[in-house]
This record gives sequence, C-alpha cells and structure tokens, in this order.
Amino acid sequence: MRMNFFYNINFKIFFMKNLKIIKHPLVAHYLSIMRDKNTKQVDFKSSLDKISYILAAEAYASVATENKTVNTPFKKINGTKIKDKIVILPILRAGLGLTNGFVELYPEVITSHIGIYRDEESLKPVKYYFRFPKVKDKSDLNVIILDPMIATGGSVIFTIEYLLNMGIKKISVASLLCAPEGINAINNRFNRSEKKFIEIITCSLDEKLNEIGYIVPGLGDAGDRMFGT
Repeated sequence: MRMNFFYNINFKIFFMKNLKIIKHPLVAHYLSIMRDKNTKQVDFKSSLDKISYILAAEAYASVATENKTVNTPFKKINGTKIKDKIVILPILRAGLGLTNGFVELYPEVITSHIGIYRDEESLKPVKYYFRFPKVKDKSDLNVIILDPMIATGGSVIFTIEYLLNMGIKKISVASLLCAPEGINAINNRFNRSEKKFIEIITCSLDEKLNEIGYIVPGLGDAGDRMFGT
C-alpha cells in the first residue's frame, strides 16, 4: 500500500488512512529501552513518560481552535486559543502511563478514566470502572483515548462504542504501539464512512499478534512492567 508522508512540528509522520505513525529519534530511542526485557521498572516508566509528550503534541495538532485578540507590548494582533473541550480517557491500568505529557502540555485538559481488563480466554474486554465529566453540550467535546498497546483492538472498540452511545462525535486514539489485527478491527468496525472516522496516533505498527493475543515483537505487558506487578 502506498503511503504519503509529511512533516509536522519536526516529527516525521507517516499517514495511512486513519493511522499516523510517528517517526522520531527520541521515540525510537525510548521505545527500544521499553522493548528490552531487561529494562528496569523505573526506566520503563520514565521512557513511557517521555514518549507521552511527543504523542500528546501530535494528538493535540488536530483539535479545533478559534481566534483571540492579543495585546503584545507593541501592537494588537490576532492570536489563537483552543476551542475544543478536551478530555483524555486513559484505559486503566496502562493508559495512565501516557497521561503526563497530555496534562503538562495542556493543563486545561480534563482527565476521565475507564477500567477494562481483557479476559485471557475469550480475549474480550470487560468494563469494571468508568468516570466521565458531566457535559450537556457535547458539540465541542474532543475525547482522546489513551491505550499504550492496541492488540486485538477490543478495549479500544469497546471504549469508542461507549463514547458514541453517549453522543460524543470527536474521538481519537493515542497509542504507543499496535498490531495490524487491532487496527484492522477498529477500521472494520468504525472507519467505513467519514461520519465515524477514528484517527489513531501511534509510535509503531508491529508485526502481528501471537497465539495468546500479545503483540510481537511488542514489549510484554505494559501495565505489569509499569507498575511492577
């Protein structure tokens, strides 16, 4: 499949339909640290935290803005401010590892949470927790789902459907790495028309899923390696 590419904020981004893969020396450096099975917990968490800033910068690049008058020390100019009400929605547990970059770059962001675990036999998602802000007008609501590992895509699909049923239209996903099977599952479920186009921003499209549903080469279980469990 032919892929076009462009440059944005000094990050090299490859774009393929709804999938953006960030190619950046620092991302490659820290992702290699995380992939190493001998990496200690503290270094794993630190590397994920650093990558979260680059992911956040790219995820925020598509939010809506509006004009704002700015009085500089010398003259009045037309500036810009964020128009969207942005909510990040980390999928517990591992999604928490991506929150720092999103909060630090835009402190006005609202942090929601959804708890999902994957049944090891059926590989299907099971929800056990959900907290979301009470917002009556959802027209300017922009939700970014945070999930470091998109394997089968089940957790992300479940979360997207949950948000769509709430009446939320602007939804995207930020992920550390993903498997082709997961991306295909998301596209088959949602991206058949422009009305339900879900953008996915990631740092790596890995080879495949193994027989037990883990990403290869991957990095193991992100939640376990992050929290030392």
